[in-house]
Amino acid sequence: MRRISVFIAMMALVFNVHAADDWANFGRYAKSNQEVKALPQNQRKAVFMGNSITDNWASRRQSYFQENGYVGRGIGGQTTYQMVLRFYEDVICLHPKAVVINGGTNDIAQNNHNYVEDRTFQNIVTMAQMAKAHGIKVILTSITPVEQYVWRKEITDVPAKIKSLNARIREYAKKNKFQYVDYWTPMANERGGMRDGLSEDGCHPTPEGYDIMEPLVKAAIMKVAK
Repeated sequence: MRRISVFIAMMALVFNVHAADDWANFGRYAKSNQEVKALPQNQRKAVFMGNSITDNWASRRQSYFQENGYVGRGIGGQTTYQMVLRFYEDVICLHPKAVVINGGTNDIAQNNHNYVEDRTFQNIVTMAQMAKAHGIKVILTSITPVEQYVWRKEITDVPAKIKSLNARIREYAKKNKFQYVDYWTPMANERGGMRDGLSEDGCHPTPEGYDIMEPLVKAAIMKVAK
């Protein structure tokens, strides 16, 4: 397991040094990470690793994160390929009790790669195993419902792709005795998209959407990070 962490850390260094545009966006949380490391342990109970859904959550519901000792490490538009590169710096080095991993929707939207379910799934597995190797409790979550990506309308069969990846994540969590949080079931309509009122663009949750998500993930965190 340590070998996985070393490999990812080395890959992250390579991308950070050689990618002029900082593809994984290590710079986004570089300063904030130093501040988090100085906080007492109870103020970094869980790190939320993800994309814009996590990014918006942490910025728009700051009191929820601060009051519960949660740290947001979401970056809008990111795929799991980018998340796995920055996982060491943005999660492992913060020494949280738990990590909440939510990724994959931008992979399906093909933000920067053709979508290959096996590869996206393995990226999620890699992050989970890195956390486990460092004594961090793992919480995996479903991808939230999407019927169609407004920025990538040419992507077809989105609900079926989300359901398939969610099933693999859920089964993997069960086999490894990780907590699994199912956002999809209480948020999905009969077409596999967001229920009315839970999203303005069919992908990103409204406050009402986060109202559903927050107690679900908080319960999972409380089980593993008391």
